[in-house]
Amino acid sequence: MDLSYPPEAETFRTEIRGWLEDNLPDGWFDEDFEMTAEEKKAFNEEWPKKLYGGGWICASWPKEYGGKGLTTMQNVVLAEEFARAKAPMRADFFGDTLVGPTILQHGTEEQKKFFLPKIMKGEMAWCQGFS
Repeated sequence: MDLSYPPEAETFRTEIRGWLEDNLPDGWFDEDFEMTAEEKKAFNEEWPKKLYGGGWICASWPKEYGGKGLTTMQNVVLAEEFARAKAPMRADFFGDTLVGPTILQHGTEEQKKFFLPKIMKGEMAWCQGFS
């Protein structure tokens, strides 16, 4: 059984690697890279905007709702490359992985148009409560 990735997946991998190299802070890939508290704060404020601008937030969501409509294979490659680079993939875990997909599956068109762009842009934060 051949478990290698198809050529189109490797092309996509190259695209992601290039984007990460162009958008992560200088020195990110160096073994001894560290950020000051101020640099971390700035990174945490700017990174979600870069992810959104690059189309990497909620990239598996359908294009009609702002995603890239990634295939399962592309989504796996995306996760692998962000993990390899030790780069954060998400702006808001609950919005990206719980609320957004629920709205995509069960929400009305009006809810999708209202909530999904706000989740992707980081304009609306979500949380989960337990009792």
